[in-house]
Amino acid sequence: MPDHDKGRHPPPSQRLLGPLPIPSNPLDWSPIDRLILLACLVAIAPALFGSALIAALVLAPDYLHVSVAMALLLVYAVHFASQAAFLLIAWKKRRHSDHWPTFENLIIVGFVSNIMLTAYLSGTLFSTGLLLFFLGVNIASALASIDKIRLAYWSVFVILVLFAGVTLFTDAEHAPLFSRSLYTEDGAATTGWAIFEIVISFSLMAVLYLSILVIARWVQRENLYREMSSTDSLTLLANRRAFMERGTEELFRATRQAEQGPKSVACLLADLDHFKEINDRWGHDAGDSVLVRVAELLLQHTRPYDEVARYGGEEFAILMPDTTENQALEIAQRLCKVISEADIRIHEHTIRTTISIGVACCGGIRCYELQSLLNKADQALYDAKNHGRNQARLYRPGDHCDNPPS
Repeated sequence: MPDHDKGRHPPPSQRLLGPLPIPSNPLDWSPIDRLILLACLVAIAPALFGSALIAALVLAPDYLHVSVAMALLLVYAVHFASQAAFLLIAWKKRRHSDHWPTFENLIIVGFVSNIMLTAYLSGTLFSTGLLLFFLGVNIASALASIDKIRLAYWSVFVILVLFAGVTLFTDAEHAPLFSRSLYTEDGAATTGWAIFEIVISFSLMAVLYLSILVIARWVQRENLYREMSSTDSLTLLANRRAFMERGTEELFRATRQAEQGPKSVACLLADLDHFKEINDRWGHDAGDSVLVRVAELLLQHTRPYDEVARYGGEEFAILMPDTTENQALEIAQRLCKVISEADIRIHEHTIRTTISIGVACCGGIRCYELQSLLNKADQALYDAKNHGRNQARLYRPGDHCDNPPS
C-alpha cells in the first residue's frame, strides 16, 4: 500500500473501516425505516411529560388545574395512540414501499404541537419547549428530508404566533396548567417541581447526546463523500478535479508571494509506456494492478506536500510547489528509474513497465493559468515519448507560462 504516513490523508477505505462505531447506521436505512426510528424517538418527550403529569395528579393535585391536566393527558393519549397505529401500518408498509409522506408529516406536526402546547400550558414557552423542539429538529434533520424540516419550522412559527395572539389579546391566564405557584415566597422551587426539572435536565442530556451522535455521524459521512468525490477509486490518488483545484491554489499563492522572493511551481505529467500492450496481453485486471503499483511508487518517491493525481487513464500528474526546473527534472528522472526497476507481481508473473514524464515550471508573477502550465508539461511529455520513452524531458522555451490576462 502507499506510504500514507507521509502526511497525506488515509484512503477512504481505511476511514470507512476505522472510525465508524456501529455496523448498521440509521442514516443508511431506507426512508421509511428512518421514519419509524424517528417516530419512536419523538415519542419520548410526550411519554415523559405524561408520566410526570400523572404523578403530579396523584401526589400533588392541589398544584394543578385538574381539568387542564386531564385535557393535556387526553392530547398525549390521542397522539400516542395515533402514532402507535401509524407505526404498525408503517411496519407493514415498509415491505413494499420506502416512502410514506403522510406518516412523516404526522410525526413532525405531532411532535411540534405537543411540545409547544406543553410549554405554553406550563409557562416555559421560550425555554424548555423551544430547546426540546430544536434538539428534536437536530435529530430529524439527519433522518428526514429538508422539506420536512422546513415544515417543522413553519409549524412552530405558526404556533408561536397563535400563542402570542392569545397572550396579547385575551385574558388567558399565564401557565394555566397550574393552580398555584411552583415556587415558595423566597423564590425556591417546590420539591416536586425541582425533581421534575432534574428529570427533564437528564432527559435533555440524553436527547442532546443522541443529537450529537447523529450529527457527528452525518458530518463524518458527508466528509467521506466529499473526499471520495476528489479521490480516484482505483489508485486512491487525487482525481483530476482535485488536482486542478490544488494547482490553481498553488499558482495563486506563488503569485501573491512573488514580492517576497522567487516562487516557482513545477508540474509533471507522466504517462505509462505501451500500457495498451499490458492490457491486451495480461488483461485489464493486470493493468489495474500496474496502475495501483505505479501510484504507490509515485507517492513514496515524492514529498508529502506534493499533489500526486491520476489525471486520466494511464496518465498521472504531479504538482510540486516551491520547486525549480532542475529540482523537478531530477525528481522526474528518479521516478523514471524507480518505476523501470520495479517488479510488479501479477499472480505468478512479473510485469515490468516504464514511464515517460514531461516537466514544466513557472515562477512568481508568471504563474497565472494552470491549464497553460499543464499544456507545457504535455508538450514536454510528447517530446519524451518521441525521443524513446522511459525518460523525463523539460519544457524550455522562454516563458513557461502565458502572459497575464489583460
